[in-house]
Amino acid sequence: MTQSDGDREKAAGICANCGELFTVWACRDGTVRPVSPHNACSCDDPSYRVVDEAEVFDGRDLI
Repeated sequence: MTQSDGDREKAAGICANCGELFTVWACRDGTVRPVSPHNACSCDDPSYRVVDEAEVFDGRDLI
């Protein structure tokens, strides 16, 4: 996660239904929502979540 405003942090997100990637706000209450409605997926019932770093880096050492 990156930028924070106290109650939420910006993170890489994904829709669990369609696999679309975008930037999300991960809130302290556990909710995840797109930073902008213009960069979210078009699913009828989206299910947003934060992308886990293990999904991105696949456990490999990048150095």
